[in-house]
Amino acid sequence: MVQFTCNICGAWNEVEHFATEPATCACGSNVRLRALIHLLSMELFGRSLILSELPILKSIRGLGMTDQECYARFLAQKFDYTNTHYDREPQLDFTEPHSGLENTCDFILSADVLEHIAPPVERSLEQVAGLLKPNGFFAVTIFCNAEDRLREHYPGLHDFRIVRLGNSMVVVNRRPDGSTEIHEDLVFHGGSGATLEMREFGMTALKSKLLAAGFRDVRFLSEDVPEIGVLFDHDVSQPLIAAKAPFTMSRAAIAELMDQYGSILDAERRSMERGATLARQIALASKSRWLRLGRRLGVGPRFD
Repeated sequence: MVQFTCNICGAWNEVEHFATEPATCACGSNVRLRALIHLLSMELFGRSLILSELPILKSIRGLGMTDQECYARFLAQKFDYTNTHYDREPQLDFTEPHSGLENTCDFILSADVLEHIAPPVERSLEQVAGLLKPNGFFAVTIFCNAEDRLREHYPGLHDFRIVRLGNSMVVVNRRPDGSTEIHEDLVFHGGSGATLEMREFGMTALKSKLLAAGFRDVRFLSEDVPEIGVLFDHDVSQPLIAAKAPFTMSRAAIAELMDQYGSILDAERRSMERGATLARQIALASKSRWLRLGRRLGVGPRFD
């Protein structure tokens, strides 16, 4: 029996047959998604918080690479966050430059997306690094094989289409020199078409490519966090943080945080004042001769 509090929805769970990839909470979260949110919270605030506990800081800007709705809706409430998609609005192709967005993001999230991006994957990693502020970070989950080898399934992809040929799907690719090739035995994740698996990473190659793209610090999460249901086995995608520099809050974010702290203190002060006023009223009422008479007669309120 595995017991944990989901850091995405806050629900308490008891799971008899626990596995890493299937959802183990009613909100739809699994190990890799809870690990991703754990890394995001640790990087922003230095502690692992449930999403509902995060302060509202609209001066912190984030982007998602087709994030799951179970956490994307919470992030949109807390931050200046947009969940982007490759094939629909709000659309953002991370393989292309985007003028006006450079150096604007505090964080970018990618949950099992990098294996689906068409080669060269280095181009997308460089674009992600360019979208991040100088102290921004990239939170990722990605499957890394036990052999620690990078396997590019279609290294020569140039102008390609995924088409049906007979009873199966194939990749038809036109190389830069004009020649054509066909790839069979495709691997899809959760569907077909845009979810074609392009590669398998090894941890060493992944770290090397992130550093080459402009990140200065790459940290893999490898230890269990059992209190939030993050327990690793051979099936789980690897969670990691790639940072350009240590994250620091902007002055605007700090001001927002202090405003919220001040509001909490004001609310506590008002609550204490109401409690003190009520106590005085009760004390005065308890001395009333009419109440004393009522108590002798067995009627009226008591203030013991």
